[in-house]
Amino acid sequence: MKYLPKPNQLQIFLAIIKHGSFRAAAKALNQSQPALTRSINELEKMLGTTLIVRGARGALLTESGKLFEPRVQLVLKELERAVNEVEQTGDMSKGRVALGSSSLPSFTMIPGAIQQFQKRFPQVNINLIEGQLSELLPALRMGKLDFAIGESSADIALNEFIEEPFFSAPFSILAHREHPLAQCTSLSRLNNAKWYFPASKFGYYNQLSKVLFPGEKANGDNIIWGNTLFMALQMVLNADFLTAAPHEILNAPYLNDNLCKIPIKEPLPDISYSFIYPQRLPLTFLAKTLMDELRWERKRYPMGR
Repeated sequence: MKYLPKPNQLQIFLAIIKHGSFRAAAKALNQSQPALTRSINELEKMLGTTLIVRGARGALLTESGKLFEPRVQLVLKELERAVNEVEQTGDMSKGRVALGSSSLPSFTMIPGAIQQFQKRFPQVNINLIEGQLSELLPALRMGKLDFAIGESSADIALNEFIEEPFFSAPFSILAHREHPLAQCTSLSRLNNAKWYFPASKFGYYNQLSKVLFPGEKANGDNIIWGNTLFMALQMVLNADFLTAAPHEILNAPYLNDNLCKIPIKEPLPDISYSFIYPQRLPLTFLAKTLMDELRWERKRYPMGR
């Protein structure tokens, strides 16, 4: 190809997809509809294929458009990262860092690390998304996140990423201190208890669910499948549910006063966390600095020593 598409052509292409029509995209971009049409026509002529067709329900992607769209997302995100990093080189007080994290790091070391980071870079924008690793990987692939802190697991393919071990932590079954099963010593005695448990098709929680809910038990009506630690704690504190969570959260005084570890004799596997980031997208200076703050903050916790 003699010429490459212009960034504004790619931005218009994505805007039409996002807003669903040429008219809505033109309004969002504060441009005329004929100008957007002309830009897309030039882009399609350059590529030698049709990307978007107008239908009764708005703008629709062709098969070529569907192939082109994720690449465009990646190109523009990487261009944005490049611009941000160049700006950071000239003025380290500005910029942006986006990270994703599982519940435990968000609950423990992330607040302290961000506090220290912002003392050095008070004007840097930080975007934090909480979720399990399987939920964060698409954003990592698209360059929407600089890095993630997620649970390491053999059933999640990370060939395109760098995985840097961070820390490991013990897991426990938690209950309200006044729960009738709070002193139970066997998993079998918990069969009929009400559970709130993180839902996942992959990773640590998927493996742990097979230990706690073997066979048909996983389909029982006494299990609520959720995705947040906050909701799990609310169900345990206020609705007599059980949950499985990192033991470290009991070190919070307001939780330790009301929650306890059920002393079952069967050991639960430790959960291991890693820094995960794409191989093809170099970390920015600010992302590296925030990771360093997280490493220092980890030392304040038993699992990080």
